[in-house]
Amino acid sequence: MQDKRANWIENDKNPTQDNLIVDRIKDQLEEKMQASAMDINVTCKDGYVHLSGIVDVLAEKIKSEDISRSIDGVRKIENKITIAMDSNITDKHMEKEVFNKLRKNEDYDGVSSKVHDGVANMIGSTHTLKEAKDACKLATKTRGIKDVVNNIKVESYGKYDDSTINNRISDALTTTDLSYMDIEHIVRDGRVTLTGYVNNRREVELAKELAMGVEGIKKVINKLRIRRDNQKQI
Repeated sequence: MQDKRANWIENDKNPTQDNLIVDRIKDQLEEKMQASAMDINVTCKDGYVHLSGIVDVLAEKIKSEDISRSIDGVRKIENKITIAMDSNITDKHMEKEVFNKLRKNEDYDGVSSKVHDGVANMIGSTHTLKEAKDACKLATKTRGIKDVVNNIKVESYGKYDDSTINNRISDALTTTDLSYMDIEHIVRDGRVTLTGYVNNRREVELAKELAMGVEGIKKVINKLRIRRDNQKQI
């Protein structure tokens, strides 16, 4: 991606690596979060990024960190962004809104939440890790929710042997444009480890998502790496 601020100069000096990291993060926040990025502040020292400011919902706080982590040169992130609070929104209001979101998708029929002091405790059951993760993601989009705790049980644990799970992962990978021949996966006791090479960070996450969608998996360990000639892609 071409740097929008590549020629940026402060006090007649060329930008430092930290300056460039901040600029790249701000560019991506503006592009991917638009108006939601306006109240997010970014600083960086020696590759350590500090995020502050305020956003409307937890999902935006999480997204800002994910975007920052995708930038080349970032070593660590401290996310001090706060969630906008409305005294009129109670735990019961939040609980009801999360419930309504969940009921719009039959995959989450077995999931519910209990909210206390703005923290949503997600309980119940799903068929896959991905469904549990996505149910929690719905809760992060609810106004007033400060944090989400995943206590959802996955019903398919132990129902499939490792060989069957491994074959299902292979089938899932072949349904995409991923270079699946360069991805290796080993399953032991329902835990899958992904290794090998892909083209960019998006493909790293996509491969993980596909594995999480396979029934019987209890954990995904993602050790995929980006091909060296593609490491600067965002």
